[in-house]
Amino acid sequence: MRTQNGFTLIETMIVVTVAGVLLAIGVPAFGGYRNSLALRQATEQVQTDLERARQLSITRRASVYMRFGTPPSVATTGITHYWLHVDTNGNRIVDAGEINRRSDLPRSTQLIDVALNPIDTVAFDISGILTPGHTGGRIVVQNLKLSRDTVMVSAAGIVYRP
Repeated sequence: MRTQNGFTLIETMIVVTVAGVLLAIGVPAFGGYRNSLALRQATEQVQTDLERARQLSITRRASVYMRFGTPPSVATTGITHYWLHVDTNGNRIVDAGEINRRSDLPRSTQLIDVALNPIDTVAFDISGILTPGHTGGRIVVQNLKLSRDTVMVSAAGIVYRP
């Protein structure tokens, strides 16, 4: 008597059907998870970079600027990157040898509301507070699912999430 090893066509079809159902349920859930993860990552990136700018102003004893968007435009929505500039000589111009770093937000996220005073810039002085004329404000991050998160900057230079 000879035994046969393997699966029947019916058994294989059942396994493929179950796997298809699991994928149909799991893929949309994964997409939602990916979007919420991108939002959290973008919000934490903006907050961390603002905190870093404040710390750099104190340790380097120089004004540090974070400008959202690309000058000369003063867009306050749809922003996907920002600049950090350590102005070591105090002339408000990016000179050779000064830190001037562009940061891009994670794909599928953007800043939809940059409500700062002045419009698109946060400027820390050598003590870590905002320079005169800068009062801080809010920066709202959004993902593709239209979920939002906010980072605030006070006039005292404190960066926080409400």
